[in-house]
Amino acid sequence: MAIFEVESWHVREGKADEHDKAMKAFLEWVKAHRSLFTEWKSLRYFVKEIAGQNSDRHFIMWEYDSLAAFEAYKKRRKDYPGPFAEYKKHDPYHMDVFDHNSMEVEIWYDLERPLWLV
Repeated sequence: MAIFEVESWHVREGKADEHDKAMKAFLEWVKAHRSLFTEWKSLRYFVKEIAGQNSDRHFIMWEYDSLAAFEAYKKRRKDYPGPFAEYKKHDPYHMDVFDHNSMEVEIWYDLERPLWLV
């Protein structure tokens, strides 16, 4: 069963332009280095609107084939060895553009996927 790791946050006040540029650069870097992320089925990026106090909350969602694939990736990336040192340099999380007090991390499981309209 696929799982989804979902991180969400608000942009740090006064950092919207820097945030948007950093996210675009990060996604471009990840796409250019896709071979580093064999456990990822997909990576998606969203923003939530018309949601009261959660308006403008940004989400990034990683899809994995299974919890085992998620755990294998996290173990392999732990402490950012080798090529993951470069990943860390591109990760906006480390660029002071997120309001870290607003950050949330969740694991989502899909339900009834054969019935989805895709």
